Amino acid sequence: MTDVFGPNTRGVLHLISHLNRVGGAQIDEVVAAWRRQSRSERALAWASLGHGTTPAERRAILDAAVQARRDAMATAQRHQRTEWAFWAAAWDAAAAVAAGDRMEEENYRVLIEPLSAALPWLRDRMPTRLSRSGLQATIASFGGRDA
Repeated sequence: MTDVFGPNTRGVLHLISHLNRVGGAQIDEVVAAWRRQSRSERALAWASLGHGTTPAERRAILDAAVQARRDAMATAQRHQRTEWAFWAAAWDAAAAVAAGDRMEEENYRVLIEPLSAALPWLRDRMPTRLSRSGLQATIASFGGRDA
């Protein structure tokens, strides 16, 4: 598999594949969760991505976020939802999944929390500082288990 979104490509693809399963009521829950979240905490979480990654890693993270936003927009349109906060939540969560263990758990949680209202399995996949082999096993688990 090509690592289009970095070493956590499988995790990002898993997230994106589940976005189109989100229903209208779940979109509303995600929007409400995103709006309750602290803007400053979200900004700090995004800033941590900039400090803890190389330019190539940041590009892969942003590519993941862009694709998730596109798929979230299509899902929202299918359910006649126009709230951009859903797209923003997908953007944030995909970036966090793409970054994986390159960000602190607290920052990861901030970025995935709103979308986890619809995709609760995101909470079970917190990054940890793993060895390379442990990281590979974690990445493989993203594609091997259908949540």
